[in-house]
Amino acid sequence: MLQTIAAIAWAFILGQAGNQPFAGTWIATFERKTFARVELAVTNDTLGGRIGLGNIEVNADGEVRAAATAPSQLSAIFDVVVRASVLSFSRKDGADTDRFEMRLVGDQAELSFLPSDEDRRELAAAGVPVPKPIRLTKVLQ
Repeated sequence: MLQTIAAIAWAFILGQAGNQPFAGTWIATFERKTFARVELAVTNDTLGGRIGLGNIEVNADGEVRAAATAPSQLSAIFDVVVRASVLSFSRKDGADTDRFEMRLVGDQAELSFLPSDEDRRELAAAGVPVPKPIRLTKVLQ
């Protein structure tokens, strides 16, 4: 009986990984430029991927007002954690580590930058608000 329950639980877990709603390629555009690209895939039952972000400028409300095209070379993500409809992960940016959350919103997602206390101080000193979440659209499964 325990083997049957374990087998059912394992099949459920594997089925969930294969149907991972975050898996795919997600982009954000501004003035016909793709400035954010997130590629996520399940490999060996683990969600992982890469991210590319172009430089952005935000207005006083934290909304994108200008954006550069995302680089063609994407950065690997790590510390990937999925909790319900929220994916959190990190990426290296030179010597810095940037933290993000990606939240599913219907058939789209919102990507939020999670600044460290030091990042918040630097942004505030420059008079720049924390960017609002960026709306992503899935373009490939």
